[in-house]
Amino acid sequence: MENRNSAWSRVTPLLLFSCFCLLVGDVLFGYDTGSFSGILANTGFINQFGSYNPQTQSYSIDSLHTSLLSSLPFIGKFIGCLLAGPLIEKYGHRAVFFGLSLISVIGVIVEITAAGTGIGSGRYAQFVVGRIIVYASVGLVEVDVTTYQSEIVPASFRGLVVVSLQLFLTVGTIIATGINKGFSTSTTSVGWKTVTGVQLVFPILIVFFTFFIPNSPRWLLSKDHAEEAVDSLRRLRPHADAVNGKCDAEIQSIREKLQEIIHKAPWIDLVRGNNLRRTLIVMVYYFFQQVSTIHTPDIPDKGRNTLSHTLQTTGQAFVSTYATTFYKTNGYAAEAFTYPVIGSCLGLLSVLPAMYFIDKYGRRYTLMASFSLQALWLFLLAGLGERNNGSTVTKNSIVAAFILYSFFYNMGGASIPYLLGAEIPTFAVREKTQALGASWNVVWAFVTNFVIPYMIDTIHFKVGWVFGSISLLALLFTIFFLPETKGRTLEEIDAIFSVPYNPFRRTARNGTDSPGKIADEKVIERTESQ
Repeated sequence: MENRNSAWSRVTPLLLFSCFCLLVGDVLFGYDTGSFSGILANTGFINQFGSYNPQTQSYSIDSLHTSLLSSLPFIGKFIGCLLAGPLIEKYGHRAVFFGLSLISVIGVIVEITAAGTGIGSGRYAQFVVGRIIVYASVGLVEVDVTTYQSEIVPASFRGLVVVSLQLFLTVGTIIATGINKGFSTSTTSVGWKTVTGVQLVFPILIVFFTFFIPNSPRWLLSKDHAEEAVDSLRRLRPHADAVNGKCDAEIQSIREKLQEIIHKAPWIDLVRGNNLRRTLIVMVYYFFQQVSTIHTPDIPDKGRNTLSHTLQTTGQAFVSTYATTFYKTNGYAAEAFTYPVIGSCLGLLSVLPAMYFIDKYGRRYTLMASFSLQALWLFLLAGLGERNNGSTVTKNSIVAAFILYSFFYNMGGASIPYLLGAEIPTFAVREKTQALGASWNVVWAFVTNFVIPYMIDTIHFKVGWVFGSISLLALLFTIFFLPETKGRTLEEIDAIFSVPYNPFRRTARNGTDSPGKIADEKVIERTESQ
């Protein structure tokens, strides 16, 4: 296992630049999902794509068309996620970055050109197609970014780098909500087209940056380009490592540990041998990422205890789609474009501790803390909602419980599944496993978005008990089934999964580590010697 200090000493400007390039993709992810919330509430957009209501003498978009605008793009993301794995395996991460940038540009252009020449003249179907195309690029980003990051950074801070996806996703959301607020009073198509058009900046930046980053050394090995793999690693590592032969030794070490699995494997290998356990872990955490989320509390109106829209900070959420509309229609029109900015900033702050904890205390501890506190605040939210007497104190407590819930969700449950999907699968099926997990995530995003409104109408605040219980299940799964991978190279993680998992065995390193870390040096050495 790498020494933390020595690993950080191997950080180079190009390594940091490569990660920054990828983070632009994360900003694209966040901006796209965050910007649509304001667009959906923008008067100019409503006038162009809505229907005229003679009674109110105004334009509006009915529930069916609003739902289609938010749900149909999942088709694009599902396709993007599922195709990302095979495309990366065949063409490499850099080529996929170029491709997804082109797809994103095409999608944005289709959206903007859907505008008509006047009120009520917008081409609704074309705009939906544009969103599907853009979401295909978002799906590609989600898989391409995480797998590339996991393969180029030293193990000691792999968690920090990959979890940064959630941080910069939130940065994109903040940018989107800020621009939305700037055009909130626009009554023409200029406002929403500008918000949409700004999105073109990110794929253009990705194309420019990608020219300067190297291919993943591990991907080059899969193509039998050993010399190019060494050259790529030399670019990412300090000059001293290249001169004294450390890069050559590292590539040779990777080759020896991979042994016969140096080439990519077919889809069926995801369920063969110990790959099945690894695939199931990735799928389960992407499932928990979606279904452990809850709705934002709606201030009770006329005696009804209701909840509003789902919070799923992965970006496929009602909160990113309906937040501004919700505030406008529930008595907060003056603050409708301000509250989302505040919420996005809080989301940004909540990811920062996770980026530190993930490599300091490990994946298990961070997830256990996150799921425990998620359950606590969801149960409190449900209890307060059922006993709500309409007092200001109760209302404020409900809001506080939800904010605390979302804070701790961002700290672990929202971000760590991306990391697990990038580091747990074996080299031969890493991209395919992450692609399948991300696609599975999209399926559950669609299911939760479809089912939860009906649950709200039926059981109201009691959904807190449902989703709090799911968070407890996620906690138990983490305790009994997730081995610790903190600080391990990707090849050492293979050794972790080569033996049965015992959550109560302690490591022999110094006798102080927690239960669940069975992949100590003895296990790894024994496995490598076989």
